[in-house]
Amino acid sequence: MSPSVGGWWRRLLISGFALTLLATLGVSYEQIGHWQDSQHRFRVGRAVDIGGRTLNIDCAGAGAPAVILEAGGGGHGGYGWKTVQSGIAQFTTVCWYDRAGEGWSDPAPIARSSASVVHDLHELLRRAPLEGPYVLVGHSIGGEYVRVFAAQYPSEAAGVVLVDSTHPDQDEPPFLRSRSNQVPVFVRRLLCAAVSIAERFGLVRLLMIKLSAETPPPVSSQQNAAAMHVIHNQRVKAFETETAQECAATAGGSILPEKGSGNPELDGAARNSGSLGDRPLVVLTAGRYWKPDDPVAAQQAAAFHDIWVYQLQAELARLSTRGKQIVVDGSDHGIPQQAPGAVVEAVHEVVVEVQKSVEK
Repeated sequence: MSPSVGGWWRRLLISGFALTLLATLGVSYEQIGHWQDSQHRFRVGRAVDIGGRTLNIDCAGAGAPAVILEAGGGGHGGYGWKTVQSGIAQFTTVCWYDRAGEGWSDPAPIARSSASVVHDLHELLRRAPLEGPYVLVGHSIGGEYVRVFAAQYPSEAAGVVLVDSTHPDQDEPPFLRSRSNQVPVFVRRLLCAAVSIAERFGLVRLLMIKLSAETPPPVSSQQNAAAMHVIHNQRVKAFETETAQECAATAGGSILPEKGSGNPELDGAARNSGSLGDRPLVVLTAGRYWKPDDPVAAQQAAAFHDIWVYQLQAELARLSTRGKQIVVDGSDHGIPQQAPGAVVEAVHEVVVEVQKSVEK
């Protein structure tokens, strides 16, 4: 063997060893993160077994009908409802929960869909146990899940509150869409194909290491760093969960939705869910919106906001013969955090209507 050939083999062996070592470290790093998250430290709520895995739910108050809070997207789980929950608890039972793969809930065994999320919630409420029928409250994408639940289990949906809910036919200006809906189809397909590999070797967790994480539960200053680490692991798990769901819903990234939330499967299920009949319904709509500095973009944002308020959200209010729309002038899309009182008032109105129906 010539010296040059021997040197080439040595470099190849060293490179192979280095890659194997990095892959092993990456897999170990990912597994440690998964194990740490599975411990569910600093839990707010309680675990309910729904059949080999658990979902996290937190309830307060007493009375009927029980109010079920369905969070929006972004993988933050249900804890963002905490302020709203405390207000509703003054007059009835109210619960928020974490969807599979979010917060303190275990991951789903396969990529989530509208059907699996709704089935999970139904099992959670049955096994908690929590007696229905319920008043369902959905924020953002959670509004679509609420509509699907009401269609799938109509006898368990007594009333609905939609909080700046996603509309399956919304057509946002390009700059308002998520990044994944702004890239070409071939890039989306490549990302969907690569993300599972990146997750397995800890690359997603590594890339998200700088992601800021707020500590929701009240912890001591000595525990703050550990609690932030727990929340960070939850955000990684939620990102992986939502990415898998979006990729499955778009046939591995090959479908680029022109309208809706970016998840055509969920949008289709919400669109096909039908009306809410004569159930009491309140649609809360954000009165404020983000105004870009660019004058052209600002004009597009204003035009879309008008469509959002006066067409799309008004259409949601017509899903019930007893539906009404309320524009929350002091808030943008984050109504549960910016105007929790508006949500509490809307829920109280629906709860009273449901109680009157029961008394008749």
